[in-house]
Amino acid sequence: MKLLRTLYWIIIAFLATLLGAFCLPVFWFLNITGRKSQRQKLASRYAHWWGRTVLVATGSKVTVKGIKHIPPGPVVFMANHLSIFDTMLLLGYIDKSVAFVAKKELARVPVVNSLMRHVGCLYLDRQDIRQAVEIINLAAEQVRKGLSMVIFPEGTRSQTGEMAEFKSGSMKLAMKAHVPIVPVRIQGTRNIYEGNGYRIGPAQISLLVSPPIMPGDYEEMGTSRVAKMVREMVEEGWQQIALETGID
Repeated sequence: MKLLRTLYWIIIAFLATLLGAFCLPVFWFLNITGRKSQRQKLASRYAHWWGRTVLVATGSKVTVKGIKHIPPGPVVFMANHLSIFDTMLLLGYIDKSVAFVAKKELARVPVVNSLMRHVGCLYLDRQDIRQAVEIINLAAEQVRKGLSMVIFPEGTRSQTGEMAEFKSGSMKLAMKAHVPIVPVRIQGTRNIYEGNGYRIGPAQISLLVSPPIMPGDYEEMGTSRVAKMVREMVEEGWQQIALETGID
């Protein structure tokens, strides 16, 4: 059964991504004709559909709470990181156009790399400090122009399901852009693939959006203190999910 589900998912994911490949010439045309805003909006709509479609194909049930906490205007979402499916979850179920600050390895994935760049995603080399600073500055500029960004402050996926410490440097994006930080708790995505013998299977997934941390609440703090505060709010989200759903 796991093998059949995995094969089914591969087919759906391939077809959904193939549709995106057919959209690339449209995105490129809009870009070279100076209609970058229109291109980004169209790419974001596709990304929203792609994320939800590919996640639904796993057979998983998704519960989303706290969307009302997302303020108008650009924000920086900060989420724990459990699985490759976290990106699909956030693309498909956050009610706002978002792009990601992701590790450079993802830039090697054909088609997906091009599509995500049109959405506004940026790729970070954690070993190159100068490049990392440039990417954070570029991301902050995008946020100031109205695009919300997602960052995973742990820096990488959890191998155990436990949440690691949040890196203080990841707070600089929101602080430079001077926008609200929205803590997000993800639970259950690891059970789709990494915790399922690396085969695709259905899981109970929860996405909990916490109230935002406004710039006035963190502007006098250092990055380490902000990182601790954000992590505590995400941890509280995990406790709430565990109490309400039993998902761990």
